[in-house]
Amino acid sequence: MAVTKADEAYARLRREIVTGAIDAETSLDESELMRRFELGRTPVREALKRLALEQFVVWPARRTPYVRTIGAGDLARLYEARLILEEHTTSAAAERASDRELDELDDILRNYVDRIAHNQVYEAVELDHELHYAVARASHNRYLAEAVRSLNCGSLRLWFVAHDRLGMSGTDADHRSIVDAIRRHDKDGAAAAAREHVHESYRRQLRLHGSDRLR
Repeated sequence: MAVTKADEAYARLRREIVTGAIDAETSLDESELMRRFELGRTPVREALKRLALEQFVVWPARRTPYVRTIGAGDLARLYEARLILEEHTTSAAAERASDRELDELDDILRNYVDRIAHNQVYEAVELDHELHYAVARASHNRYLAEAVRSLNCGSLRLWFVAHDRLGMSGTDADHRSIVDAIRRHDKDGAAAAAREHVHESYRRQLRLHGSDRLR
């Protein structure tokens, strides 16, 4: 499939938001983005619309869009939501995943490990997101899958900061435990692996942002 100008604008803007090249709460003026990316107004606007749908950008009616932020005070509720969603979707995936979906999980995880080995933080974070979304799709519940995708899009900036500052060593182990349990069709083991992964991700955020506890 050919990459359009809108796709290019979307990919570049998403990367700059996730990596912090564009700060949280920064206004996203279309004219400035056109100059920055050397692209026309239509692809920039389409990119902004897509990013707003995916929770990267807030676009109030009749106002300039700006980069969404998640404060330290939001962490407990964010991870509470992740825990509820990902335990259930991972358990369902263990019950319902097809051989093709299991192979897809292995492929994504293999690429994730490779990006860690090459210290490619942004690429690893995007593959982390892709893996969670693939697990959710394997639940064969499109409502849960879209909920996981949306929630984790809003979390990517947090994941990038944690990986960038704390390193990525060992972060693949939790993902491997999840994928292995799904491949065994072990519902309880998959749920437990997802639960531990979310708690570990939360602990990493607390090392950076505060001392609230996930309940």
